[in-house]
Amino acid sequence: MKPLRWGVLGATAHIAGRVLPALHRTAGNAVVAVASRVGRRAAAEEVARPFGARVHDGYDALLADPGVDAVYIALPNTQHVPWTLRSLDAGKHVLVEKPMALSEEDCVRVERAAADLVVMEAYMYRFHPQQARAAALLASGEIGELRVVRSAFAYPTAVEGNIRFDPALGGGATWDVGCYAFDVPLWAFDAEPRSVRATFHSREVDLSAVATLDFGDGRWALLDYSLEYGPRAAYEFQGTRGSISVRNAWTRPDEEGLITVVTLDGVREEVVPASDAYEHQAAAFAEAVRERVTPLVSPAHSARTARVGQALVRSAATGAEVDLRRRP
Repeated sequence: MKPLRWGVLGATAHIAGRVLPALHRTAGNAVVAVASRVGRRAAAEEVARPFGARVHDGYDALLADPGVDAVYIALPNTQHVPWTLRSLDAGKHVLVEKPMALSEEDCVRVERAAADLVVMEAYMYRFHPQQARAAALLASGEIGELRVVRSAFAYPTAVEGNIRFDPALGGGATWDVGCYAFDVPLWAFDAEPRSVRATFHSREVDLSAVATLDFGDGRWALLDYSLEYGPRAAYEFQGTRGSISVRNAWTRPDEEGLITVVTLDGVREEVVPASDAYEHQAAAFAEAVRERVTPLVSPAHSARTARVGQALVRSAATGAEVDLRRRP
């Protein structure tokens, strides 16, 4: 099987240090080229060395490389859309770090530009076996009808020199850890909420948030996320007859998953063996390219997630509930 040949934009980013090795060691994938900003060739060469990858001066040079089939984008948030569009225009499939975009409108632009190419937002946890098991348990009906989703993702983060705290680069908790937290109820309910309400603790950017999402008919999501406290990374599904709790939704590659199911019949725990979510993501992406199918995290899902993120930001700014049934 011919491997999917990957090029990487933003190869010196922290997240790229986790994704690149996973890409390269996953069957059907190979990292063949990297690029960082013009003038940082030495840093890019250091990243490329373990993979025997080519080094390009600047991102455009990599997109012009005919030996690259797919591009992984690990750039700051505000650069995701322009470089995704340029990558698609160059005929490359795209795996872009979350958030794909900071607006629903930009996600739609990306989807339209993709045509027959695969483009996917990198929510790696969605591909982990723990996530698949939690989804299967929910679908089984064991806990009855889903009523409440509780989701939290938080960890204290150093501010100095960190782009997460730069408003010009799309920084802030909502577009960093928050989008994981509200992605969970969106796929669990498989719906967009009717309305949202959020409160932020902010300085130059939002640092922490609590939020409620109303899905109607007595169905809710309760969220908290933060860059200033933690660590916490968990979600829970509360149904009419029980609950499913995932202790660590965003596991490390060496960390077992733990799912707790509580019903009127008792309590049980299921252990999910440790594995690398980034490897599962890489394998799924390559399969989507080979089979020409829509990936698990589709551009339509990304547009929905971005719309909710926008609404949370608007709610926090105005102090009012935002009705998503009304288009701005």
